[in-house]
Parts: sequence; C-alpha cells; structure tokens
Amino acid sequence: MRQFSALFVALPLLASLGCSAGPAPGDGAAREWAQLRQQRGHFDGAAWNKDLDAWQGRKHQLMQGLGERLIAEKPDEAGVRALMGEPDVQVTADGAEYADWLRRTEWRGEPGERLWSYHWRGNHDQLLVAFDGEQVSAVGWLYAWE
Repeated sequence: MRQFSALFVALPLLASLGCSAGPAPGDGAAREWAQLRQQRGHFDGAAWNKDLDAWQGRKHQLMQGLGERLIAEKPDEAGVRALMGEPDVQVTADGAEYADWLRRTEWRGEPGERLWSYHWRGNHDQLLVAFDGEQVSAVGWLYAWE
C-alpha cells in the first residue's frame, strides 16, 4: 500500500515537471495531432487528404492550437515533447538553416538560439518552436507561400 501511495503522489509531480512520455490522457488535441502526424498526405508523396493538406484542415488547426498553448505556457523541452512529440528537425544558431528560418518565419515571441520544426505538410510548411535556454521563447509558422 505504501508503494501505491508513493506512486499516486509521484505521478502528478512528474507530470507537472513535464516528465511525460506522451500526451496526457485527457489531452485530446495532442493525441489527435499525434495520430494525424503519422499519416501521409500530398506533400509526403501520397494522395491529397483535406484533413492533412488543406489550409485550415484538421492537422493545421490542431497545430495552431498547440502552438498557442506553447507560447502561452512556455514549457521546457520535456513539456514540448509531451505535447508535440519529437521534432522533425532541430536547428541551432550555428546551423545553415537557422538564419533563413529566422528571417522567413512569422514569429510570436522572441526566437532563441535553438529551433525545433514540426512539419505540417511535409517540410513544405512547418510550425517552429524556438527556445531561449530551456524554455520556449517563441513559436512561428514557416510557410512556403506558393
């Protein structure tokens, strides 16, 4: 019984620190995003799928909402991973793409020295998460605009 009590106390504490293996059980948006992220659409070489590929399709809407949460809550890396999963690409200030991505992205907040990319439509359009130190400092959309 003592082990069960300790676990009952430890789990909420770990979750509050961002130590989660995936989306929280009650986080429907994060779970739905994780499911849609596994599917392939037109920009990944498959057939057109309006939920994945369309402007304001379901995947785009979910990513916008999750991006809003990131900028409002400003979690650490573990918190971002818990909500969004592993990034598709990571870039640091000394990386080749960094200056280009910084310039071409519509930012909310002040971008830091590290950028994480989550692909919406392949690497065609992406949600970027910027970190200053360990915390989220900005989010932005890197669109192809074609």
